[in-house]
Amino acid sequence: MLIAVPSDTTDGLDSAISDHFGHCAAFTLVTLTDDAIGEVSVLENAGHEEGGCLSPVHLLKERGVGVLLAGGMGGRPLAGFRQVGIEVRSSEGAGTVREAVELHLAGGCPAFGDDQTCGDGDGGCGGHHHHGPETVPIEGKADVRDGRLITVEYEIRDGDGTVLNSSSGTGPMRFIFGGGQVFPAIERALVGLEPGAHVVQAIPAAEGFGERDESRVMEVPRAQLEPGIAVGAAVVAQDQEGRRIPLTVVHMDENVARLDANHPLAGKDVVFDLTVKSVEGIKTSA
Repeated sequence: MLIAVPSDTTDGLDSAISDHFGHCAAFTLVTLTDDAIGEVSVLENAGHEEGGCLSPVHLLKERGVGVLLAGGMGGRPLAGFRQVGIEVRSSEGAGTVREAVELHLAGGCPAFGDDQTCGDGDGGCGGHHHHGPETVPIEGKADVRDGRLITVEYEIRDGDGTVLNSSSGTGPMRFIFGGGQVFPAIERALVGLEPGAHVVQAIPAAEGFGERDESRVMEVPRAQLEPGIAVGAAVVAQDQEGRRIPLTVVHMDENVARLDANHPLAGKDVVFDLTVKSVEGIKTSA
């Protein structure tokens, strides 16, 4: 049995559990053999910036994951895991991957229920449970700088002011600053700010979600897709080198499906409206 645990660090069994499924840095994969911990590996999370909230669902399915241990999750990915046959269980109370797996082996991880979902309860990617890295008080100015755990609420708008995405639906962004988990333009806008600070940052397509490339739209036989897939769904393919390619179904009839490998916001100049909610120090191992 292969188990996946959303993680904020890449320290194997000692990794800190991520409290935000959609924004975790990686998934720690643990093989259980005869109820004993076996091989441990780390799988980088591309995040919902590449294929939407269901992208990690397909990624873990491809790797053969049978059980996901999570602290918080939105309703949409929970439904996706159920659809592909991955069992989701609550790791509430565990702080590290080791603790979560041992809790599961002891029968202490109940099935994740609909009433435990976070965000907007309908399509949210993230969560608000706190299972991130162990934090420590900051001596001096609690400003945004490398190595600190940052929580940011956000709205993404187009040039006309239309809201394209926001933390009200997916939960706030929670990331280790300087770790390359967000666009460089966002880090430049946030550096030095303290909790409560608000900033608006315009990001051109080339520095954000990328320029649109029509050559990345392809047609495949409808029969190649799983039954029940609808227009707007996120699917994942692999190229000849085994690299994962997130795709969005943009058209489908009984014979042909058209798939788009561009990010849904590709080609768009966007504006990020950012509010710093917290800045926390992270306990480092001795």
